[in-house]
Amino acid sequence: MHPGLTTIAFRTPTLPPATHTNTWIVGEGELTVVDPASPYEDEQDRLLDTLLDHVRAGETVARLVLTHHHHDHVAGAMKLQEDLAEHGIDAPIQAHAETARLLEGKVVVDAIIDETEQAWGGRRVKPLHTPGHAGGHLVFHDLDDGWMIAGDMVAGIGTILLDPDEGDLEDYLQSLERMKARTPRVLLPSHGPDLTEPQALIGMYAAHRHMRTEQIGDALGTGGSQTALELVPRVYGADFDPRYHRIAARQITTHLLWLRRHGLAELRGEHWTRL
Repeated sequence: MHPGLTTIAFRTPTLPPATHTNTWIVGEGELTVVDPASPYEDEQDRLLDTLLDHVRAGETVARLVLTHHHHDHVAGAMKLQEDLAEHGIDAPIQAHAETARLLEGKVVVDAIIDETEQAWGGRRVKPLHTPGHAGGHLVFHDLDDGWMIAGDMVAGIGTILLDPDEGDLEDYLQSLERMKARTPRVLLPSHGPDLTEPQALIGMYAAHRHMRTEQIGDALGTGGSQTALELVPRVYGADFDPRYHRIAARQITTHLLWLRRHGLAELRGEHWTRL
């Protein structure tokens, strides 16, 4: 669908309802592989075989690039690098400096600098640092055809988790605005199909986060002091699957931290109170 770009979905241990993570092969002649994601041997072999077909056709793999550090995005990176080296191909792993720090001791990477234009096999690609879901998250905007590899900033299936240990709602909202300002033609998420109405979608994502923050603040204001876990059925509904309550509580906590930052909530122990 996009010149010089191939998307392949690989089975990964990602969060449901997603079951696969997209890997992208970008460029012609010198290929860039974005998010060699799968830890499973059969899937790793499938990616290697695909790349070796390109090599036999006279191309090479110039680099492996990571959108961020999460396991379902990087689990095949070291193995792919080692396998390519056995075929005489030196493919450095590249990512944002914060991703490099988070992966220290697991994956050795070269740093990609925000807004520094990249030449990926005939494609002009600009990386944008988009923290919020992860501190070192990058998206990649093709300057000629307008597609944007969006990683885990948006999703074609499921939703985006902002975990309070590594995510930040304010950063996430600002990152969405950075993406929107680039006016991409299509968003390529890590999970699910291409998203073809980027401006409307990004606006919807931001509006949803503001709505959720208001909803959590209202639930907190009418229920007295509560833990994030106690807020789950009030926010997501009484019939919300109990298996996902703890994940939902972590998402709620990220919104509660935003409310506290803006002087609208306080935390004592594990209990939150609306101010």
